[in-house]
This record gives sequence, structure tokens and C-alpha cells, in this order.
Amino acid sequence: MKTCEKVKLFRELHRKDKPMVLLNIWSVESAKALTSTNIKLVPTGSYAMADNYGYEDGENMPFEEIVTYISQLQPYENFITVDIESGYATNLSELEKNIITLTENGVVGINIEDKVKGTSSLFNINEQCQRISFIRKVCEKIGSDIFINVRTDTYFMGDILSNNLSDECLHQTLTRMKAYGEAGADGVFVPGLTNKEHIQSITNSSIVPINLMLDIKKDNMVDYLNLGVARISFGPSLYFSYNESADKDLDKFYKNILNKLNSYHENNQIELLMT
Repeated sequence: MKTCEKVKLFRELHRKDKPMVLLNIWSVESAKALTSTNIKLVPTGSYAMADNYGYEDGENMPFEEIVTYISQLQPYENFITVDIESGYATNLSELEKNIITLTENGVVGINIEDKVKGTSSLFNINEQCQRISFIRKVCEKIGSDIFINVRTDTYFMGDILSNNLSDECLHQTLTRMKAYGEAGADGVFVPGLTNKEHIQSITNSSIVPINLMLDIKKDNMVDYLNLGVARISFGPSLYFSYNESADKDLDKFYKNILNKLNSYHENNQIELLMT
């Protein structure tokens, strides 16, 4: 299957009635263990991957090194999504170069956040929309495609508990979500969001699929399956769980995770993108 065809399928599999579940990887070895379970969806996570390879999070892991690892993940067989944090770019020219590199390496999706690298500030809405629409234009120019999952840190910055009780935080998220969708985003990722009333308001209002981040140990996924969420990921919690485990058998680790998700999969409640 050509990359553009894979992106089209990937886009179609984001459904409110059957959310896609992503099991993040942090190394080439963890990716191989995940795909040995017949899962074809391989999502990288910036924190876990950086930490595993000896870097601080925050675009300190060289982009070229990430690309090297991607090439080892069988990108033309699997569905690879890459967390590029704020884009690994100080200008649009650098961003264009990175997007072209990723598409040339068979990547089907990216996560790009609205937090300004190295700060506790967000890009203003117009700036982030310019970056989103620019990525879309780059893909059109080179005759390629990529799923743009835009992460907004409105709930993730500052006091997460207070943010989940804040109507102002909800309003900011709704405003950004609408603007990002209109600019060309395929999805919006809202880490830190746990308030179910807020989730329902966001998914009811959104023109694009909404992605939540859960904790593999602390959260019960069934609580989030009927809120209109189209994508669920686990961030670095899988990496933390593996590191806390006495048994370092990666194959066994992912099989145990899948055993916990299997009933949802068999009941057609979630999409795991399995062969």
C-alpha cells in the first residue's frame, strides 16, 4: 500500500464510535515487540524515546537520529506516527525540510504541539494555524500526504487539576480546536484533559477527531469510550510501566497490555489496526 493510501485509511479509522488506540513505543526494540503482536500502528513518543536514548525531552534528541530509527521500523509495512514536539524548526523553511523528510520515509502521521520550544508559552493561534496550513501546503506541493495531529497544551500547562475545573481553559481549547481544524489539522490532541463534561463539550463541538492521553495504570479506558473521543494514546505511561516491571521481556509486556485491551477489540469498541 502506498503511503498516501495508508494516510487515507489512517484518517478514516479515526471514529467517535470506535476510537483508535495507540500503544506508544520508545525504541526500535519495543517497536519490534509491538508489531510481533500483529499490530501495524507504531507511534513514537518524544519523552519516552528521548529518555530511552539518553536525552532530555524538548527536542534535544537530534531529528536526524529520530529519522534513523524510523527507517528501522519498517515504515512501508507499518503505520508510523512521529511526535515532532514543536516541529524541530525555528522557521517555516526548516519545518518544510522536516515534513518532506518524514513523508519520504513513509511516515503517515505527526504530532505537532502549540507549545513554544523551551518556554511555558503557547504559540498564538494565528502562528500555529500558519504552521498547520503550511504543512498541508508542503504535502500538496510534493504530492504527498500526512495526518496532522495538533497537540494543544491548554490543559497540560500549569496546574492540570485546576485546568480541568476551569471554564476559561475549556473556552481556550474550543477556540484553538476550531481554528486548528479550519487551518488543516486532521485531529487535535489534548493531553491533561480528564474532565468528562469538558471532553463531551469538546467532542460535540469539534470538526476534527479528538485525541486523549490516558495513563495505562491509573485510567480505566471504558470510562472514555462513549464520550466522542476518536483516538486514545498513553503517552509515556507505557514506558514507565515497562521500566517499573521486574520482567524486561518486551514481547511479554506488549502481550499483557493487549490481553487487557482484547475484550474491547473483540467487541468492536476500539481500533488497534491489526492484521
